[in-house]
Amino acid sequence: MSNYVKREFISKIQGNYILIVGQRSNGKSFAVKEDIIKRCIENNEQFAYIRRYKEDCKQYMIQEYFSDIICDSKGVNHLEKWSKGKYNTITVSQQTIYLAFIDDNEKITRGQKLGRMFGLSWATHYKSLSFPEITTGVFEEFITDGAYLSDNEPRMFMQLVSTIFREKQARIYMVGNTVSRINPYVNEWGLKGINKQKIGTVDYYKQPYTDENGNTKDVVIAVYLTHTTLFNSGMFFGNVAKSIVGGMWESDEHPHLIGSINDYNILYELVFRYDNNMFLMRFIQDKKHTCNCMWFVSPKTSDYIQKNSRIVSNKFINSPFATIDFVPLSKKEKIIFDYIDNGKVVFSDNLTGTEFYQCYENL
Repeated sequence: MSNYVKREFISKIQGNYILIVGQRSNGKSFAVKEDIIKRCIENNEQFAYIRRYKEDCKQYMIQEYFSDIICDSKGVNHLEKWSKGKYNTITVSQQTIYLAFIDDNEKITRGQKLGRMFGLSWATHYKSLSFPEITTGVFEEFITDGAYLSDNEPRMFMQLVSTIFREKQARIYMVGNTVSRINPYVNEWGLKGINKQKIGTVDYYKQPYTDENGNTKDVVIAVYLTHTTLFNSGMFFGNVAKSIVGGMWESDEHPHLIGSINDYNILYELVFRYDNNMFLMRFIQDKKHTCNCMWFVSPKTSDYIQKNSRIVSNKFINSPFATIDFVPLSKKEKIIFDYIDNGKVVFSDNLTGTEFYQCYENL
């Protein structure tokens, strides 16, 4: 059985925000495009195509986005098949996307409106406009290994959603590759379980809100961590292959602890908390070679932090033992904090090392 993402599956997922996350090229975007095109043909619905930057919404980029629908690797025109020959191409004009037919003389005849493109960074320019026909949204590449617009990007995104859909209930697909679990949506929306979620499953989260009548209701967020295709063209290897082929979260190589933690004296301990991501950091000394000291970092699996624990965070915590950033509370602490800058850090695994440095550098 193929593990490629299927429209038949995602269309049945119930939620206001449907996050579809997984390896590259496993059919995530294709399934979403199939869903929104069939909704357009069958129900005359339109969709909002959302990208982070307005520069990603150029006409040729939108047409390239739909290129696998018009002609896939086997030369199949899926749009022609789905529309029973009525349409065979997609055109874009003035930020509006159309289904269209191109004849043998290359004459293009526009048909139904499929949707409209929106740049998240340009959101304030849409506030005075109305989009009554749009019922579905697609936010592509909502997870990035580059820069987000700001820590408030999830709020900016929801403000854009409110502009597009106003008082309507909507279905928003958010499509992303498994490049980093350190992103503002996981924190802002309380998606803590994504760190432990199993591949091929759908987890649901609820965020309460109060409607205009004072009734408490829930916004439903569904997270689908897609199956892996386990297909390797022979061009990928190492940790990159684990992400591209296996669907694992991307990680770099990092030094690991040699031997067991029992081979070391634990001289100091702290909790590093960045948003909802927590790491247990222990400053250790090799029992056999006492001059050999380093930090050992592992995930903190419990949300509970003992009273009077030393905490380093990116946000204010009301404790005399907590600081924003690695600000030393003593001369001795400054000395051992310098070990971090000097790269004297080992990790329980590569993913922990990757995510630790993502958080550390974001400070």
